[in-house]
Amino acid sequence: MSITKKNIEGFTRQLSEALKIGQTLDLDRPGSDIRNIVIAGMGGSGIVANLVESLTFGRIPIPITICKSYNIPQFVSPHTLFIACSYRGNTEETVAALNKALLKRAHVIGVSSGGKLLEICREYNLFYIQLPSGSDSPRSMIGFNLIALMYVLYHTNLIGAAFIKETENAIEFLDRGSKGIQNEAEIIAKKLKGRLPVIYCDNRLYAIALRFQQQLNENAQQMAHVNTFPEMNHNELSGWRFPENLISMLQPIYMYSDHDHERVEKRMEICREIFEKKSNPIIDIIGEGASLLEQYYYLIHLTDWISYFLARENGVEPADSDSVNYLRTELGKVK
Repeated sequence: MSITKKNIEGFTRQLSEALKIGQTLDLDRPGSDIRNIVIAGMGGSGIVANLVESLTFGRIPIPITICKSYNIPQFVSPHTLFIACSYRGNTEETVAALNKALLKRAHVIGVSSGGKLLEICREYNLFYIQLPSGSDSPRSMIGFNLIALMYVLYHTNLIGAAFIKETENAIEFLDRGSKGIQNEAEIIAKKLKGRLPVIYCDNRLYAIALRFQQQLNENAQQMAHVNTFPEMNHNELSGWRFPENLISMLQPIYMYSDHDHERVEKRMEICREIFEKKSNPIIDIIGEGASLLEQYYYLIHLTDWISYFLARENGVEPADSDSVNYLRTELGKVK
């Protein structure tokens, strides 16, 4: 069995195990007032920061900034909750950002399965959450990473405990609908073969759409594009004209949730006619579940399956690409 397929099938088991890990945490409230949050992470670990930022938008009283670089914001201080996320623990950008946060005396928490990140946490007596090790695919550990970050915010009194019950509900719902989700994913994957997916959604779903794009990139090894409403109406919409030979190969995808803005829904429907006249019938992907978090889980699971089936359509094995491996090798030669 493909490792990727095994990981996708195990998504709900991962969520269940992640909840158990979270329940064992003993995290003390930071000694100083927390006035802002910075989450550092790249790739499969970094996308979780985007998800958490979106899920908590409008629900916590302090801003969250996502750091996907070697550098950190100037405002980082002892009043910053700095969360460094790297599944393997050796992501050089995240380790560099962590070291800079320590110099700023931020309240640092690490989330990793090992590597340099946990070594630094132990050396400086920092709180950390150790994730289960053994996976060669950080992006497949999204359940562990997401639940870990939610528990950090919970134990620092920034969010309530509702996410726990919502996760339990999602586990039951996804297990019950597993066959139907796979069938839908396979149908969508066939429609995407030979086309360039262009994924549009309300800004609230941007993190999910970005995760979908990344999974298509890494698993199916093909390009995809993401933009959000209403922003794309102010620029990208005008670009749906040239080059004509490329426009006809685009496959627009609409992603929906119950939390989309009503004006965004109207914009999307008006634009539907524009897109379908120039390219192909829009594929609608609709989040299912009683809460925003539950719909996030559903969309993550469905789109992961789409990326797997599209990889099969493309005749590739979902794994690190030659380009990524080449980059890592070359970077390893430069100190």
